[in-house]
Amino acid sequence: MNQDPVARYKEILDVTRQAAQQLAERERRRRVTVVTEITAANRAITAATEQEEQVRKEISGWWRQVAARMDGVPWISPGKPPEPDPAGRPDRLDEYIAEIEPATNTFTSVLRKAVWPKKLP
Repeated sequence: MNQDPVARYKEILDVTRQAAQQLAERERRRRVTVVTEITAANRAITAATEQEEQVRKEISGWWRQVAARMDGVPWISPGKPPEPDPAGRPDRLDEYIAEIEPATNTFTSVLRKAVWPKKLP
């Protein structure tokens, strides 16, 4: 153990400096990764919010059409507009929407038959 203390000190400082640089680089990469993930998540949230608003508008439009068809038919009331279903699965949105138009058409057809000969709007 006749090692020069100054050389040993410089070696320790060099190892410490390298470790600090590696840590700083790792933290910089992690920061970039986190910012990228946050940005992507923010975009996904924005897109989902816009899609949700679009679906709400579509559903409200269909509801208004159905309610308008019931206008003047005293024995039926449209009731409250539909609320979003928290149990609904976003991955099945296309299926849900695909069910609405045929159901609306069926309802309109049945309503026409029920109020015949009066015309629906």
